[in-house]
Amino acid sequence: MILDIREEVPILLEYVRNRVTSHIEKTKDESLPPVGMIDFGFEFGQSNWVALAFDTRPNAEPDGEWTRDIDQFLLERPNWPIWADLPEDSQVYFIDLHGEKIDVMDDPDEIICCIVGEMLKHVLLTAREQGFFANLVRTDKCELGVENIEGFYGWPIYEDRGKENMA
Repeated sequence: MILDIREEVPILLEYVRNRVTSHIEKTKDESLPPVGMIDFGFEFGQSNWVALAFDTRPNAEPDGEWTRDIDQFLLERPNWPIWADLPEDSQVYFIDLHGEKIDVMDDPDEIICCIVGEMLKHVLLTAREQGFFANLVRTDKCELGVENIEGFYGWPIYEDRGKENMA
């Protein structure tokens, strides 16, 4: 099995655009507080999904709050393999953002979560560059982040917050 993660980028950019548009519309109707953190969470291997969450708490932090109510807006990724369903002798490769074919079988959790996490980081930074967040009511210190629900990937490193991850 070969999964080219680059094929996910346009799909996830559209998902981000739709989530932002939906949040902007909801803000008009409900006068929600400004967004202090935009988290792209994901799970790989068991149920395979991504979820873009808007944290409107006054002191938004990368503390896992993005997981609340994600079933309302998560995007399932049915083409990603469910690890328990793979035959025992399966060989799985991922093609990363740079086009490198990577054998992930030595440490699938770490390797795949890094590949997926870097792709989601790329999607967020691309969305920022393309102005997706321009009309989103957000705090001056609104941050972008990516987190694997099992903890195999997180961006930015906590000490590097505020450097390249500002919305």
